[in-house]
Amino acid sequence: MSIIPKPVDLQRTETSFLINEKTTLSVGNELKTHTNFLLQEIEKCTSLQLTVTDAPTENFIVFLIDNNLKADNYHLNITNTHIKIEAGNYGGAVYALQSLKQLIKINNLEQTKSFIVPGLSIKDGPEFGWRGYMLDVSRHFHSVKEIKEVLDFMSELKLNRFHWHLSDDQGFRLEMKKFPKLNQIGSWRVDRNTTDENINAVWGRLPQQEGEVASYGGFYTREQVKELIAYGQERNIEILPEIDVPGHSQAIIASYPELACEKKKYYVATGAVRENNTLCPSNAYTYEFMQAVISEVAELFPIGYIHIGGDECNKSNWKKHAQCQNFIKKHNLKDEHGLQSYFIHELEKIVNANGKELIGWDEILDGGLAPNATVMSWRGEKGGIESAKMGHDVIMSPSSYQYLDFKQGQSDFEPNLGYAQTLLSKCYSYKVIPDTLTQQEAKYILGTQANLWSESISDWGKLTYMTFPRLFAVAENAWTSQKNKNWDNFTERLKPQFKVMEKQGLRFAKSVFNPWLHHQGNGKSIKIWFTSEISNPEIRYTLDGSEPSAKSNLFSDTLTIEKTAIVKAALFENDSRLGDVIEKEFFVHKAAGVPVKIVSETDETKSKINLNALTDLCYGQLLERGDTCWQRFDNTVEFELSFDKPTDIESVTIRSLRHTLQTLYAAYRIEVSVKDTDGFKQVGDSGYLNENIIQGRNLFSNTVNCPTKGVTILRVKVIKVKEIPENHVNEGKQAFMKLDEIIVL
Repeated sequence: MSIIPKPVDLQRTETSFLINEKTTLSVGNELKTHTNFLLQEIEKCTSLQLTVTDAPTENFIVFLIDNNLKADNYHLNITNTHIKIEAGNYGGAVYALQSLKQLIKINNLEQTKSFIVPGLSIKDGPEFGWRGYMLDVSRHFHSVKEIKEVLDFMSELKLNRFHWHLSDDQGFRLEMKKFPKLNQIGSWRVDRNTTDENINAVWGRLPQQEGEVASYGGFYTREQVKELIAYGQERNIEILPEIDVPGHSQAIIASYPELACEKKKYYVATGAVRENNTLCPSNAYTYEFMQAVISEVAELFPIGYIHIGGDECNKSNWKKHAQCQNFIKKHNLKDEHGLQSYFIHELEKIVNANGKELIGWDEILDGGLAPNATVMSWRGEKGGIESAKMGHDVIMSPSSYQYLDFKQGQSDFEPNLGYAQTLLSKCYSYKVIPDTLTQQEAKYILGTQANLWSESISDWGKLTYMTFPRLFAVAENAWTSQKNKNWDNFTERLKPQFKVMEKQGLRFAKSVFNPWLHHQGNGKSIKIWFTSEISNPEIRYTLDGSEPSAKSNLFSDTLTIEKTAIVKAALFENDSRLGDVIEKEFFVHKAAGVPVKIVSETDETKSKINLNALTDLCYGQLLERGDTCWQRFDNTVEFELSFDKPTDIESVTIRSLRHTLQTLYAAYRIEVSVKDTDGFKQVGDSGYLNENIIQGRNLFSNTVNCPTKGVTILRVKVIKVKEIPENHVNEGKQAFMKLDEIIVL
């Protein structure tokens, strides 16, 4: 059975049940107030409007409460005459319903009038009480309708905590009665968004200028929040609000600049920022403000927690602010970390006074943890382990496993979203309880959650693509015991889930069923091989640019290509393709293996680079960390290539990287010269490549046409950006370049 998350116990029988227009629904007394919801959910996946009856005899679905079952546990029994659901509480009934819905969808992809479900018996319940999904709506605002869709897909995977990141530098998203400027000013920014998913550019956007109108954003009214809370409760989901302070607060101080250390004009951030975005913790008014904000939040949200952020707080303003430094001395604090700890302690008092418990990101450990705080561990597991050993509740959410804004496949074949990589297999491999905790300490681990930060997630299609299928893995990590998890079994259960999502028209990543393409050049030829996240993959490929089919070559061992080829490959099973076709052109070019030397008069990097790498037929990837194909150059550089015989050439292509946050800029200009009887003659010039100095993270391939016959010595000058331009994130600093291959055709 392809239910995700995997049930505790599932026994298949030989029978089956047919849901049709004659099927009735019966609901026990304890659940009668939820009858309409149960009817609507069944109708969503069958289009059938079932009749409700109190005395069913055959062909019925019945929901009952069994007080002998634990909360959120359920039994689901399907026979040839009826479907019986017994649950420990309403939550258990919701989860049983979701298992039933999955069975209906998976087994009836083409059915429209009657729906067969297999006979079985399930006994099930969650491993962890906290099973969460966080959505950042500050960077990009999502409508009430879209938030409801989020709550729907969470419920379908038995997740029960929606962490709502409502404030950040780029927007404040919650209606506030006492501080209306948070909505009049803080909820809106100037639109400098990049929606093209081939361009990853969230850092260094031009700030709002005087006279510009802030038109991008929005906020949720109190009535909309109440509507969404009720919608979540119906699906057994609690909504956790997060107001991120004292850092990530530019939208707040743009609305009320008196809350900042430096008194000046602030604007809501148009993109990512990392300074001048903190509240002033030495200002008494900051605490008055936070008390009023927290009181409104506590009044609105019934959940027993308020998340106050506490992460990535840039303390540089506090260091140079005399009032903050005096505050540190007055209160005998060690340093700025102690000052943040003081702030968090004061906030916890406010949160507790409003009948709630405080949750914060693991930075709240720095300088000393507030007495009753719950820690959300994202910078790995260290903060969570430390907190559990101190007797504090913990929600495990390490970025390397649980961040859904990271790429989920080989970077060359993924949308250019996110800045790191978390594969589905890595996500699924996460073990929520660290081995270093004792049995007693492990009790403080409440559960786990996934986080989707939305800097580059500008629309619904990107949201679903980055969320699925990894949320299936997160859900199974949270619901299913470690001993009951199995990667191969999970990927088998995932295949029919993909078919359901395709039928729904949902955009999702098939990366787990895409082959990984590897290569190694030696200056003469290129060795190529494929791997996969799944076990025993059937990988078929072509080398002539044609689409691979079930009859194409089956990969079994390393291939060698000695001439330029377009490689295409895909995974197959039972003559059907599982994922997408991956494609890459490998150039075995005229300068392959040709000796390269640097002829620039000044170059600081000669001893640090491998010049052979520039003609060895090894091609780098976008995520360059650890990729030895890329060679770093700190200055404009001119290369000389010496051919062993006269060679006719048509073009020279330079591949370079752009990652402007790291001061890495692509080639700004490329000049090509050849040696003749009078010295060197220029035969090609790219001109200034202005597109290459736009901020972002990309791989560029720039070609200079330079048809010349009988070339013996070729010079290629790659000019870098002299100084990082004004209004860029590293304005005024020196840039560097990374190049991987000089392709001569």
